[in-house]
Amino acid sequence: MINFEEELKRFSPIPEVSQAEEAIYSNDLRDISDIVTQITNEIKQANTNVPTAVVGVRR
Repeated sequence: MINFEEELKRFSPIPEVSQAEEAIYSNDLRDISDIVTQITNEIKQANTNVPTAVVGVRR
């Protein structure tokens, strides 16, 4: 049988994994929702003088 407690005592993380974790967590990564929000805000600011009427919709 495997003695999990003994195995855990001998466990040590791989240095490359620790380095990768540090690199990932230290970067300010944006997800897709942040990018879409930024692009949407930029489009709104660029189009402040453009009418917002939708083609084919009557009011």
